Amino acid sequence: MTDRDAPLPTPDTLSLLLASQGITAPEAQAAVHAGLQVLQDFLRTFNARDAHAWAQVMNYPHVRFAGEQVTVWDNALDYAASNDLAPLSATGWAYSRWDFIRPVQADATKVHFALQFTRYDTHHRAQQSYQALYVVTLHNGHWGVQSRSSYAGILAPGAAF
Repeated sequence: MTDRDAPLPTPDTLSLLLASQGITAPEAQAAVHAGLQVLQDFLRTFNARDAHAWAQVMNYPHVRFAGEQVTVWDNALDYAASNDLAPLSATGWAYSRWDFIRPVQADATKVHFALQFTRYDTHHRAQQSYQALYVVTLHNGHWGVQSRSSYAGILAPGAAF
């Protein structure tokens, strides 16, 4: 784990979170574990500025609600092609980190996560923090982020950041 990775909830903390949300079925709990791994992969590939690897963490169609826009990508190639992170880097952004990740609903094939992330500069100073809702699904045997809604806004038309 690097200093840019947020630690996942501990087993005890996760058990309490799941119980408090009524996520008690074993298959729903397994889905939460799979979803947490997807979110770690999401942030790892995003911070690596690897648009193609980042696109593989999604399920398609992928939907992002941000600002007053709804953006839909039908496949990984379109997603990767529209995600040059230069505009975000131009703001001074160096990396992002999860502040918290909370599963709020789950079944065997879908998990809703309430979360918050912070963007940092090269001096590890926080730039902005945003709350969001991510939906992670199991689609054709692949766990991926299917949709996201955040208050981060839009830096470039059609971009996913």
